[in-house]
Amino acid sequence: MNRNRMLVICTLLLALSIGQSSTWGSRTNAAALAPERALHVQDNEASKDDDLLKTLGISSDEQLYDALYNGQTLADIAQTHNQDAQAIVDLQVAQLTEQLDQRLANKSITLEQYQAHKAELTQVVAKSVFGL
Repeated sequence: MNRNRMLVICTLLLALSIGQSSTWGSRTNAAALAPERALHVQDNEASKDDDLLKTLGISSDEQLYDALYNGQTLADIAQTHNQDAQAIVDLQVAQLTEQLDQRLANKSITLEQYQAHKAELTQVVAKSVFGL
């Protein structure tokens, strides 16, 4: 893969994860104003992490981090645990699409940016999951 394209892909994924994590401060403020709403947001984030672990066939973040640290791809981890790697792609595409939808709704990206990111999303995620 072209290094420039890989840089763009990594930047996109980083931007999406920063966009998600930048709401952390607002979750903290929301906790002071509406604790039940903040708990729902935190539970939703934990649920997404649990969905990934379940789809990979593992039980903890530590297992995931160790496997990634040892050079395994998400597809390798899934295969080791008799799981379907395509299910990981589907899950991550759905989660990132949800984030893109939210960013479009919040007007933090334009419709053109949304469409461009969405058009490449499945390919980018698949390459990431399979380590291509």
